[in-house]
Amino acid sequence: MNIIRFTMFIATLLLTITLSQGKPVQPSSSSNIEDYTKYLLNLITTENEYARFLSYLKIFPPKDNDNMRALYDDLFSFNAYISDIAHMYEKYYTLDEILQLIEFYSSPLGKKTLEFNNDLNQQMEDIMLTKISDYIFTSAEHNIHIPLPEIH
Repeated sequence: MNIIRFTMFIATLLLTITLSQGKPVQPSSSSNIEDYTKYLLNLITTENEYARFLSYLKIFPPKDNDNMRALYDDLFSFNAYISDIAHMYEKYYTLDEILQLIEFYSSPLGKKTLEFNNDLNQQMEDIMLTKISDYIFTSAEHNIHIPLPEIH
């Protein structure tokens, strides 16, 4: 009988560890909108977008200067960023709306939306770049001057 209980305990423990790995941990019975907003931002993989943005701008953490690394962490760490973004969300969403967003993004449709969102954005960028190129080349073929903004 003890071996069955022990086996069930181990199976439950492994299942719990597997299901919780890599997932944001929801605040436990907190009414703090900032905690729920940070949870939502983690749920919608804001960290991946932020890392992509920093990489695009070629902003990387300094490795050889402790003072610069501390400044970088203060300004550009994901924790600093998510705190700033959480405060922005709090201007536009109530706690109840944040909870509804968490519920949506935890649902199968919300997860599917998150899964394909980056691909859809990339495809939209490709479509727009193609249209811009077509516009420029067609205009050039017809000797139509396209005014470009001045760079200061």
